[in-house]
Amino acid sequence: MATPRCLELFAGAGGAALGLGAAGLEHAALCEWDRHACATLRAAGLGPVVEGDVRDLAAIAAVAGESVDVLWSSFPCQAWSIIGERLGARDERNGWPWTMAAVDRFKPAWFLGENVRGLLIHREGCAAAGGQQGLFGLAPEEDCPGCYLERVIMPDLRRRFAFAGWWLLNAADFGVPQRRYRVILWAGPAPLTEPAPTHGPGRARPWVTMREALGVETRSFGTDPSEAETVYARRVRNLSDQPSPTVGAMYRGWLGGQPWAQLSDGQRRILTVEECALLQGFPAGHPWQGQSRPQYRQVGNAVPPRLAEVVGRALMGAIEDVRGLS
Repeated sequence: MATPRCLELFAGAGGAALGLGAAGLEHAALCEWDRHACATLRAAGLGPVVEGDVRDLAAIAAVAGESVDVLWSSFPCQAWSIIGERLGARDERNGWPWTMAAVDRFKPAWFLGENVRGLLIHREGCAAAGGQQGLFGLAPEEDCPGCYLERVIMPDLRRRFAFAGWWLLNAADFGVPQRRYRVILWAGPAPLTEPAPTHGPGRARPWVTMREALGVETRSFGTDPSEAETVYARRVRNLSDQPSPTVGAMYRGWLGGQPWAQLSDGQRRILTVEECALLQGFPAGHPWQGQSRPQYRQVGNAVPPRLAEVVGRALMGAIEDVRGLS
């Protein structure tokens, strides 16, 4: 059968591209505005790369052509993340309308989207949370992430595709040495089957731990209020035999930042770019471009390649089923 061609929006440094390629999709174009991430894509041999604004549909079409089989969008998470102001639809970085404009232009048979799990959470005071309206008197879908998903995103997909839905997946459940929850949006001419976790307690394989991935003793500034420990113990607990907490995009500091390692000689340090990339599941030697700060940002904003591959394989199964019925 012909290989499905995929247009990727907000491609970053190639995490989704690596995973979707491994699942069997062909890249029609990878669109990304960050020059450092684009340099990384090119250095990794991924592409074709469209360096620019995802709203420039003519520039994308000049590379991808006028139609694609699949459109993937990792639309910016800042509007929905629990770390930040969570301005929702009022955030100028809300890339969902731009994503729908691309869907309308390129008419893909299938759609895949990826974002943070904050997109599922209702803001206090919205109707779904027992309130009456949004912040400052706005409509709930303008202010509340959960309402935006229910009242805007899903209806947008259902108007354009016969089937649509979403999953909440944890990358650690599929062999990535990191706890990273992501909302996966899907839509197309047939339903997709949610991937079954392969790693973790009670499953065929154990989680991949930080010690396995990095070979170092690792500790974290993160906290887990559910643990019956002192605050200090939670802040410095040893995580070597667990998957990593979510790797962030900031250079330092736990909130949005990186875990730190305590070495055998007692010295402490922030994990390197390469170590953070291994916790994301990138292959060793992925050619990160730019200085340290943009490199950390690229790693922290990336989609774990293995997670994208699992989603891509679910899509490929649905594509094969549809083709078998035609």
